[in-house]
Amino acid sequence: MLDISDIMTPRQNLVVVQSDATVDDVRRLMAQHRIRHVPVLDASGSMVGLVAQTDVLLAGNNGPRHVDEVMVRDLETVDERSNVRHAALLMLRRKRSCLPVTRDGELRGLVTDSDFLGVAITLMEQLEAVEPEPDEEDVPNEP
Repeated sequence: MLDISDIMTPRQNLVVVQSDATVDDVRRLMAQHRIRHVPVLDASGSMVGLVAQTDVLLAGNNGPRHVDEVMVRDLETVDERSNVRHAALLMLRRKRSCLPVTRDGELRGLVTDSDFLGVAITLMEQLEAVEPEPDEEDVPNEP
């Protein structure tokens, strides 16, 4: 069984911001890196929130705003040792497109719905590789 750590984006590859960053800063980072989620860290490096593309869109362009005004603070997280199925069910039931991945309360990465699409595609490819090709006589004739 796959663990979340097998499919997540690891901490060292994440784009993160401090809580004093502006919404415009996050908007630029999201566009530049083609991402939809940015963890927000405090001065000590602890995660204090998450800004999603939806939060940025809802914030609009109404003057300078800090991310701590729009970020989600009450985050659901998943342990990096959790299995992929557990995290997928959590995201589905809670209608989340992203979960921070932690270990002992420390941010270790992010897992997103895109990561699960990658898993689904890999599984479909594996299934197609082991399914026998239908015989020509089993294929119905077209009218």
